[in-house]
Amino acid sequence: MNHPLFAELMSAAFLLFLGGTRCYYLAAARTRPGDESKPAVSRAPQLPAYIASAVWAAYVAWSVLAPPRLLEWDRWPLSHGVSDPLVWIAVVLFGAGLGLFWHSHRTIGSFWSIRIEIKKEHRLVTRGPYRYVRHPLYTALFLGYLGTLLALQSWTLTVWFPVFIVSYLLFAKEEERVMENGFGEAYRAYRQQAGMFLPRWRGMRRSVRRAATRDGARRTEA
Repeated sequence: MNHPLFAELMSAAFLLFLGGTRCYYLAAARTRPGDESKPAVSRAPQLPAYIASAVWAAYVAWSVLAPPRLLEWDRWPLSHGVSDPLVWIAVVLFGAGLGLFWHSHRTIGSFWSIRIEIKKEHRLVTRGPYRYVRHPLYTALFLGYLGTLLALQSWTLTVWFPVFIVSYLLFAKEEERVMENGFGEAYRAYRQQAGMFLPRWRGMRRSVRRAATRDGARRTEA
């Protein structure tokens, strides 16, 4: 197997599936318009995330289309014994990222928007992956980016990774400011319960205990 070519095509396929999923749910999101009675939201904190994602996609496209000799300088100097297992770890990260991205979009449904806004009759979504993480869509993107980094083993992507993280951190903080203005105390309580990009250990532990209690109750009734 030609692992460099496989890694490049796999990274491109991941982004294509990601884009396809987003387009599908974008159509659903347009069925619920924004609430025009709410104050306008600044677009400035959102732009870095879009730019960071565009650079990621452009690099993957370039890695597929450019002649290999133009990419040699940008590859980590690893032996096949190290490089090849990293590619297979990337496969797992891509699968986890796509699964979480699809499940999160399906859970939030028409309340999602490509830009930050409060929708009409907006409800705070706290089920599914949102029960544990406030921004699972961004977590899915981080998994995908990390998968791309391990698959392509690129110095450029390595340097860009902190920029990517910070850009979505700014996006998430602006989103949370808007959500707190829209939902007040309910959102502040939710923020204490769920982590920003990773689950809170205490919340996960409580959920496991509740599930174990329910399972024990069912067995007792049976």
